[in-house]
Amino acid sequence: MTIGEDTSRTRLLAHAQYRFDPVVRSARETLAKSTLAERVAWHAGERLHMRTPPASRVPDPVDLTGRHEGDTVPTYPYDADRAPSLFEPAGDVNPVLTAGDVTDFGHADCVADPFLLVADGRWHMFVEVYNHRRTPTAAIAHAESDDGYEWTYDRVVLETDEHLSYPYVFRWDGDYYMVPDRWAKERGPAGVTLYRAESFPHEWTPVADLVQPSTPLHDFSPFRWEDRWWALVGDGRDLYAYYSDDLEAPDWTPHAENPVVENRVRAGRPGGRPLVFEDRVLAFYQDCAARYGEKVRLYEITDLTPTTFADEERHDSPAVEGTGGLGWNSGSMHQVDAWYDGEGWHCAVDGTLGLGYQVLGEHHWAVGIYRA
Repeated sequence: MTIGEDTSRTRLLAHAQYRFDPVVRSARETLAKSTLAERVAWHAGERLHMRTPPASRVPDPVDLTGRHEGDTVPTYPYDADRAPSLFEPAGDVNPVLTAGDVTDFGHADCVADPFLLVADGRWHMFVEVYNHRRTPTAAIAHAESDDGYEWTYDRVVLETDEHLSYPYVFRWDGDYYMVPDRWAKERGPAGVTLYRAESFPHEWTPVADLVQPSTPLHDFSPFRWEDRWWALVGDGRDLYAYYSDDLEAPDWTPHAENPVVENRVRAGRPGGRPLVFEDRVLAFYQDCAARYGEKVRLYEITDLTPTTFADEERHDSPAVEGTGGLGWNSGSMHQVDAWYDGEGWHCAVDGTLGLGYQVLGEHHWAVGIYRA
């Protein structure tokens, strides 16, 4: 099935769903029954699509002195003179982080959902690391870089008894926070838990349960707008909003019109950190109409109050999408985290393979760096 075809309100759209012909479906079922066959298929996919970047064209690093050093990172509104557009790969450095870089989570299948943070003049990246054979299957890991282009994997920094992804990280009032996505499908809808760093970037402690949805919602994305905390969250079709005066307050208030957007599979789930300007908010959404997280669409929120919500797609959307052919991001791209560095926008993105993914498997996500 395709996500766009099923209108049942009981379907969980937040995770991968695809339509395969009978031959491909039979091949997939065979692979699923054999660990050896599944691993052979995975390695074939990596060998075919994941190439070591030549890194012969590496952009000059930007001097970050004095930027992103305040108590609030990023700033609200964003300290930028223009919105991002024309997202393009940074030189030939991609992918900058793959499953092969992971050293402490078994034989990882992929890395995905990158979020950046600048601290002490260095770039930090938090990602989901995924291992299909572990329980739970995913945790949050950390990598770091001096220039934002050459990255070194560090370690897993947050692991619970649930699948964790989408490690939305930021600094507020001098403290570091993270809101990872939780998923344990056998337990029902997972709540949204806010973590605070006891020792950045390695030690995190839960401090508040912000939302307990009645249906499965994912990728909680908080931001500041008009002196209030807001967050967007979705299920791949419907989009919801919540708000609070206090970041660490439990039980954020649901928007009066939730879901604020209905039946929009092309933009019904967050796909990265919203960007707040003086007069508008830009939001990244995953397009799940044909394939889970196939591309990231860029919308402008034009009205946001506790009782009203409106957004519209920008003319320069989608922000990123699969390139086609072969390559680490040839099939789908489903996240953007954009940071203004004074000269342009430094963006962490993720992508997965296209050609042959029906048999080679979906778990080939890797991380790249784009400029906008």
